[in-house]
Amino acid sequence: MMYEIELFKIKKISIYTLFFLTIISLHQSCKKPNKIILSKASENYVNWISDDNTVILDAYRISNTDSILAIADGIIITGGEDINPLLYSDTLNLKVCGDIDHRRDTLEKKLFDYAFENKIPLIGVCRGMQMINVASGGTLYGDIPSEIGSEIIHRDNGEVMHKIVLTEPCPLIFPEDQDTFMVNSWHHQGIKNIPKGINVVARSFDGLPEAIYIDKQLHPFMIAVQFHPERLGNDNAIHKRMRKSFLNAIKLNH
Repeated sequence: MMYEIELFKIKKISIYTLFFLTIISLHQSCKKPNKIILSKASENYVNWISDDNTVILDAYRISNTDSILAIADGIIITGGEDINPLLYSDTLNLKVCGDIDHRRDTLEKKLFDYAFENKIPLIGVCRGMQMINVASGGTLYGDIPSEIGSEIIHRDNGEVMHKIVLTEPCPLIFPEDQDTFMVNSWHHQGIKNIPKGINVVARSFDGLPEAIYIDKQLHPFMIAVQFHPERLGNDNAIHKRMRKSFLNAIKLNH
């Protein structure tokens, strides 16, 4: 009789446990995925930011941008071609620019404006950092070697590496245990005149801004870097820190 009672208790506990686990499973399966817009997607960005609860939307390949902006949980303005100097009223640097994608310039300005107005978490990478500065009213160096010199090589027939130094702590981007980092680099434009509200938190040793954030009074989460965290490797501290910060910002914004 005692054995039957104990067996009944075990069965009862097992039923309650199964019920509880089923509820958890249903809750997880009903969890809404994060919809993250990439201004122009590539495999490196997708691998960097994806997880089992993420849907990636490539804005450059979607004709109706408004349809995806309406459901966006986060936005990444990715690296790419030179930004048209006419966007910051510079006619002199047109001759030193590489290929210009006018459609992409317009698209990324729209993504920035929407993220800013609707407080959507946003990351800018390389060109993306430059676009944040231009869209906010700032300007760019059209060609770094001819304007500020070649003390630091930022591009040399492809990607190069150089050191940067923090000008203030920024745990959303950088680990707190050091103030210099080795980063990759592949650009010849760079941010020049910086509008109010944008804070520089890291520079290369020639003084060029390498990381920024927007005042939290203006936007809760908008950060950008001149280098490419998506290509630094899965074990890189900056790669991991920016990804975690971004996904946490999305979670808090839900």
